[in-house]
Order: sequence, then structure tokens, then C-alpha cells
Amino acid sequence: MSREEKNMERKKWLAAVMGMTMPGMGQIYNGEMIKGVSYFAIFLALFATGFRWTVLLPDRLLIIGALVTLTIAIAVFAMIIIDAYRKAGKIGTDYRLKSYNRWYFYLAVWLLGSVLVSGSVYDYLKNNIIEAYKIVTTSMEPVILEGDRVFADKTAYRRMPPKKGDIILFVYPDDRSKVFIKRLEGLPGDMIVRSNGGKEQVPHGTIYVLGDNKDQSVDSRTFGFVPLRDLIGKVRQVYYSSTDEGVRWDRIGTTLGGS
Repeated sequence: MSREEKNMERKKWLAAVMGMTMPGMGQIYNGEMIKGVSYFAIFLALFATGFRWTVLLPDRLLIIGALVTLTIAIAVFAMIIIDAYRKAGKIGTDYRLKSYNRWYFYLAVWLLGSVLVSGSVYDYLKNNIIEAYKIVTTSMEPVILEGDRVFADKTAYRRMPPKKGDIILFVYPDDRSKVFIKRLEGLPGDMIVRSNGGKEQVPHGTIYVLGDNKDQSVDSRTFGFVPLRDLIGKVRQVYYSSTDEGVRWDRIGTTLGGS
């Protein structure tokens, strides 16, 4: 009798454990390939759509949108695991092995799904929709404090033009592997006042940025104007903040974008 013709028990605990490694993996273990792949696609779609919806909310609700998205994602993940567990219990020993019920197939599916597909979705969200940053300098104090963790909306300037006063995220001109957070103080055509009292017009296609804590900030006074093409996004809300003494609860939810 070939392996595919053998009846072999589907273990409930193993279906649950496999389901924990990736949404839908437990269903694949149970012989429900289409169902497993569908659950995986639905989970990723909900996760991505949730964060895409989150950035459309007002600044004060950004953290709520992120929490709702994560809560729904966790709930759906749990439901998928429970479904695999229950299905394995119903199948019991009455299961004829499929050609793909092999450890190396499971490993290949996990690598494809969790590493390649899920990784690509995560990178897309991080690079194009929303990203979290930890503040490690005092250059934007007192508005943004060292130890704050903030949300940066990377869709903001695809939906609206930048405004003077926005707290922005941009590529650092002197080291393009780094990103800086500063306040936008001059748009193309604006007149800015230099530290020596002289005036200068912001060139076309560039912006002028300053740190709120000017004595502790490296900004346009040092590296000059920033090309508009290097503008990445808008910093909108503090979602967490802490020091060596503990969590700064009063900082959580602080809005930075004025809406």
C-alpha cells in the first residue's frame, strides 16, 4: 500500500501547533489545501487593509486604529487555529494521507508563506504605509522627547501637500542610510532667515527643516535644503514613551500633526 493510500490519524495538538506557525498551516496538515491557502490570504489581506485604513483616521485615533487592526488580526489567527484543531478532532484516524503531507512540503510552504510572502507584505506596509520609530535624540524637544515611539504616516504626502509646521520624516542628505525627524519650516519659494540675519529663498523642489530644540539639532542650518523627493512621510502620534524610570503614560496618544 502506497503512503498516499494509508490512513493516519490527524492529531489535534499537532494541527494547532502547525497552525501557530502560519495562518492556514493547520488546515494544510488536515488535507485542506485550498482552505489553508485561502485563510492565509484572508489574514494577510485583513492585516494590510487594516493598516491602510488606519492612516486615513485623524491623528488622535491613529493608535486606536492600529490596536483594532492588531486585535482583529490576532482574533482571526486564533479562529484559524481553532478551526484546524477541531477539524483534526473530527477526522481522527479516518484520514487518507495526501501527497503533500510530508515534512519537507510543510517546510517549503512555511518558508514561502512566512518568510517570502508575509515578509514582502510587512516590507510594503513599512516602506509605503506606516512605520514606527523610536526617538533617540533630544533634537525635537519639548514636542517629541527622547524615548518616545512614534507613528510615521508614509501615505500623507501622497494624499496632501506638505505644510509649514509639519513634523516630517526625510532621508538625511549626508548619509542616505539614515532618516531624520524635523519640523518643516520652509517650502519652495519661502524666505528663511539665516542665523547671521541674512535672508534666503528656499529653492524650487526643496524644503528647509529645523529641530525644535535648535541648540541640540543637526538640521538645514548644517546640511542645507532637503530635496522634496527625499520627504518620506509625516510624524503623527506618540504611541508609547518610556525612560529608565518607567513608562511615561501621559505621553501615550500625544498627537503631533494637528488633527
